[in-house]
Amino acid sequence: MHQHHSLDLERAQIALINEQESHGAQADYMLLFVNSGHASMWHREEIHLAPNSFILIPSGMDHGHIRGQDLDIWWLGFCPNCLGLDETQALMAPFRQIRLGGVPVVSASSNRVEFIQQAFLELERLKQQAQLVPLEVTQSWLILLLYEIQLGSQVALKGKATSGKVLAALDYMQQAYLQPISLKDVAQQVHASPSYLATKVKNETGYSVGQWLTRHRLTHAATKLQHTDIPIAHLAEELGWMDTTHFIRQFKKAYGETPAAWRKRQRHSS
Repeated sequence: MHQHHSLDLERAQIALINEQESHGAQADYMLLFVNSGHASMWHREEIHLAPNSFILIPSGMDHGHIRGQDLDIWWLGFCPNCLGLDETQALMAPFRQIRLGGVPVVSASSNRVEFIQQAFLELERLKQQAQLVPLEVTQSWLILLLYEIQLGSQVALKGKATSGKVLAALDYMQQAYLQPISLKDVAQQVHASPSYLATKVKNETGYSVGQWLTRHRLTHAATKLQHTDIPIAHLAEELGWMDTTHFIRQFKKAYGETPAAWRKRQRHSS
């Protein structure tokens, strides 16, 4: 793992956002905190952001800015796998809920805001001394922020993916995505007929079961490309593609460039 790329932090102060900007190709998880100002973003639906709130974006999730004014925001991107974290752990549970349909906004308690802002300031200081500070120190401050999110978590499973069968199907696919599972396997797991589940998943997520699995696998491919040196052919096989050319074609369709080009650009920008 390229540990010096495991976590990145920026503070953005923006006077005005008045045009929509879409995202969705990021390989890392994103954690934002609104210090002041107001904004709205798109994540399955329009969501309003207020001061003293966290915004959580799992890797590969489509989202975008719509409008905003007088914004002061902390932006933190991190690679969970590089830091020994994953969505099965309690501190990462809010990200998992969001991937399954939850609204990605968590309000911080007023009596915790000062500490949260101090944590971001400390992470900013550590970033400036990155070559001298052990990764574990930076990781500790991230874990404290994740704990603050857990304390204030009000992530509700609402939005498009509200059906119990769909939530169960997405949850199963998220856990078993490395296995060669089919629509029939997923339907059997959630006790539904394949045709019924296929229709429900398509209507509530906009993707077929196969498309959802492919997107999830490509998200993990992007993370591996950015943070490891695993050869592309090996990565394709690890994620379930027996044909490397097919993997390259699907990655380019999703991310706009080949895996090799994407890896090179991400390493250069980091």
